[in-house]
Amino acid sequence: MYKSILVVLLVFLSFQLLAQDKTVWNFDGQVQLRSELDGRDFSNKTYPLTFTSMRTRIGLNAAISDKICLYAQAQDSRIFGEEPNVTSSIKNLDLHQGFVRLIEPLDLPLSVQAGRFEMVYGTERFFGAGPWTYTGRSFDGVKFSFGKEFKLDLFALSTYQGTFYVTSAAPSAYNYPVKSDTSSSIYGFWFNDKLCSGNIIDVFSFYDISRKQTNNKDDDSKAATFGFNHTGNYGAFSSLTEGAYQTGRKAGIYLSAYLVSIQGFYEVDAFKAGLGADILSGSNPVNKDRNNTFYCLYGTTHRFYGSMDYFYKTPSTTYNRGLNDYYLTLKFAPKEYNFAFGANVHSLSANSRSLVSGLDLGKEVDLTASYNFVKRTTITWGGSLFFPGTLMKSYFNTSKGSRDDTSFWSYLMITANF
Repeated sequence: MYKSILVVLLVFLSFQLLAQDKTVWNFDGQVQLRSELDGRDFSNKTYPLTFTSMRTRIGLNAAISDKICLYAQAQDSRIFGEEPNVTSSIKNLDLHQGFVRLIEPLDLPLSVQAGRFEMVYGTERFFGAGPWTYTGRSFDGVKFSFGKEFKLDLFALSTYQGTFYVTSAAPSAYNYPVKSDTSSSIYGFWFNDKLCSGNIIDVFSFYDISRKQTNNKDDDSKAATFGFNHTGNYGAFSSLTEGAYQTGRKAGIYLSAYLVSIQGFYEVDAFKAGLGADILSGSNPVNKDRNNTFYCLYGTTHRFYGSMDYFYKTPSTTYNRGLNDYYLTLKFAPKEYNFAFGANVHSLSANSRSLVSGLDLGKEVDLTASYNFVKRTTITWGGSLFFPGTLMKSYFNTSKGSRDDTSFWSYLMITANF
């Protein structure tokens, strides 16, 4: 990976030599440092875990005339103390983003972006950069963008390559007989338009295919998602509505699932309050011939379903039972000060009843306080409590005893950008 980054930098320098009078260079960077106190195991008999993570990014952008843009962003991600000793290296420097953007090629009314890049759309419920994590998320592929008053993106992304790259055409480099393709890809579009004053709508669809055949017969996933996002502003009141439907097959089993999110807010001066409901359909454990679990694999899930991330990967962490999340949000952010305070209360349950422990997952309370230390630098504290329901207690039950205590989690984070 070091060699890849070096090649990208050499390409930048080559363009600089060829177009010194036209190229505009810009650097950017970020350091995100976070310490966590993790007592999410529902047991007061254990000691809470402590972690410190750090993510460091340095980016270089080159705008060559008004027709081409190059961007490369290196990233180092680490947990403090994960090296075996203080003189070793885990060699985890990676290329987080590296792409070229062509603006109106052949005088066509579009731009083309190809390479490795983040995908951020709407609320990031379906496609997000995952800024909370110490690794983030980026995709390999190509994106075509159309429109000025409206915006339409068409994209083709590769999420996994199942075969090794052939460096030389030697007989030994190829498999005989040919092995089946196990790669994964995403193909889709995202459309955004302003309907009228204060009303914006997104309409999108994408096809997610995983060609790996875990059961030796059917592709793991052939799923199409169709959805929309609408935001409305009506003076002191605002709304956010999202919905999506999934169909296709998962490991040969018919898929039919949905997601619905409805939120309403009231804002006056520095105070904002909101009520919301997120419904993600789940599967009936008795019906083995139909999959009703909604899969949301590429979104910034930390923004939804509670900050403690029990449901970060919703299908697996709820055992495919789906999720119902009803919540209250409060925020106080006075403009004359650099402080902001927030509180969220979640009531969580499974969407499909468990055969053993019903529906109740529990209640979560999240508190945050942030301080803008200087421009582009924020210090954030967060603290959360989770009061487990019967279903959550059964999930965390072990052979050594039950875990039904109130869990807790807290963090202190600094995010500095330049």
